[in-house]
Amino acid sequence: MIHALKTISCVAPMLAATVVGVGAIAPAAQASSLVPQAEGEVNVGLGACLGDGCSYLTLDSVIESIDSLVDSSTGTQSRLFVDKAGTNNSYFGGLINFRSKDIGTSEGSGDYWFRPVAMTESGTGLLEDGQLEVGTFKFNFNQILTDLTVNWFDTERKNGTDYIVEYGDGTTSSGIIAAGPNNNIQSSTFTNVRAITLNLGERHGRTGDGVNFQANATVPEPGLMLGLGAFAVAGGLGLRKRQTDDTAA
Repeated sequence: MIHALKTISCVAPMLAATVVGVGAIAPAAQASSLVPQAEGEVNVGLGACLGDGCSYLTLDSVIESIDSLVDSSTGTQSRLFVDKAGTNNSYFGGLINFRSKDIGTSEGSGDYWFRPVAMTESGTGLLEDGQLEVGTFKFNFNQILTDLTVNWFDTERKNGTDYIVEYGDGTTSSGIIAAGPNNNIQSSTFTNVRAITLNLGERHGRTGDGVNFQANATVPEPGLMLGLGAFAVAGGLGLRKRQTDDTAA
């Protein structure tokens, strides 16, 4: 099977991604953002969320789980938040602070982005002042996605951000997101996706190369798949009936 991949580079202001269906399913496919439209922490398997009385954000139903893996540049796992660009937020008694404008980065669009936070080995302390948006996460989906678009924000360091895609037919592919100017946005679209691992940014110096990201998915509508299945069954029954009639003749 051939898997389509398209990467587009652009510079801020941020642009919304457009996901286009592929093949016969496209006319009745539904595209939606996988980023919760609310700010807070995402469950990536690191135990309780950070803060007294906090709760994890609810994820889109097509996401089976998000797993935080040990990042190659930090040697630890990272937590994952959703942050609305251009707002101030504080978590865990001020341990984590997201500013309306981070160091060297302009985030004024009002879009929601997944935002990694590199942690110490204990999972409750920060590496490098909380500005280190570095982490490795695996997204597992509970169905095959017709299309998956990932928007990468502020990939400035060469070979600092890459991905591994697992497809519905059992094959995999990998790639590297090119370095760009400050505030750049790049967009990659994959087809027939079962899971994807994102290795975001790289630790170096005081704050490293932090990368935020968005994900947009296109999945077949259940009614369409049911209709196709019924059509196939009906066709099969019709063929069987004709074969039976021919034999009887």
